[in-house]
Amino acid sequence: MHSNIFPIRPNHAHLEQPEPHMLKREDVRKLTAALVIALNIAPGKALILSLGQGHETSNFEAVESWVRAALAREQLRPGKFALQSLLPALESRLHTVSETLPQL
Repeated sequence: MHSNIFPIRPNHAHLEQPEPHMLKREDVRKLTAALVIALNIAPGKALILSLGQGHETSNFEAVESWVRAALAREQLRPGKFALQSLLPALESRLHTVSETLPQL
């Protein structure tokens, strides 16, 4: 007897990691905004050289560059898991930066 029942296989498509250039800017910006709010990062330009690539014009853009690089390095997609992973990493990085920069 032939059965019309098909086994259900989990969809692993959501586990595939995107290439860094394929990350949606909107998703990276949302993750960046969550990190900036969570860590109370002030507007300004103080973090550009420490976190950014040098072409950024604000702390937000510097954090965005750091987030994009961290997502690629850790092979993460923007989302809740990435937020949970990157929050302590960025907090640690900012602590290191604050210890090495002279007080303004």
